[in-house]
Amino acid sequence: TAGQSTLSPHLKGDEEIEVRLYNTKCDEAGALPCLKCGINVCEECRCYPRAAPPSAYPNRRPHLRGSYELDNIMCLCEDCDAKTEKEVSGMFLNERCDCDVYTRWICVRCEEEERMTARKYFAERTEMEWNWIVREDIDYGDDFEPSKTLHDHAFERAFWCTCGKTVSHMTVPRCIWCRRRHLPEGEWHQERQDIGSKHPFFDNDPDYPRWVSDENNKYPTPYPRLGYQRGVVSDEEVVNG
Repeated sequence: TAGQSTLSPHLKGDEEIEVRLYNTKCDEAGALPCLKCGINVCEECRCYPRAAPPSAYPNRRPHLRGSYELDNIMCLCEDCDAKTEKEVSGMFLNERCDCDVYTRWICVRCEEEERMTARKYFAERTEMEWNWIVREDIDYGDDFEPSKTLHDHAFERAFWCTCGKTVSHMTVPRCIWCRRRHLPEGEWHQERQDIGSKHPFFDNDPDYPRWVSDENNKYPTPYPRLGYQRGVVSDEEVVNG
């Protein structure tokens, strides 16, 4: 069901057909350094999802989750933001974050450290709206925002800097993975639409067959048809029965 346009590629009941056979031993000749620690890891040892994403909500970018919940971003105060910008300047070809979970070269240990860092930041430096809209039985409403806020699924989440200072509402969120700035949050919806229909990592790889429906949009034609009709009874069988 790779690439099916749905919230989950498994809603139809079909699952991925694994085509690629993975080596049991690391391919040292094809190894490249991890982007974090520099230790060489091969294609099959690096950390990335093995299954192709659904086309509707692909979860490829660090900040664009299919659930519309925020993740892997941080908001910095003016001083920390300026300092971080100097540190990352010239380190990447693109000024803005272009991290992609399917193409980035990172080892399992460093990927786990990234997840722990994101969880720690969200736990210690962010708060959901119910923690600050209502205080001492007084409903302050949307007029009271203790720091920069971003829409997190159906609610608002307030962000503080890693140093603990409040963050300006004009601050552009940064990627926790690479520390580069994202596009302004007002452009995230369009960004989601732009990447939702493009999966070059899989489109150019014949080992990942794409979901192509039949004329009734019910069955993927690239896969072999089953020997039965999944409980569907034909008109002829009804008459003869």
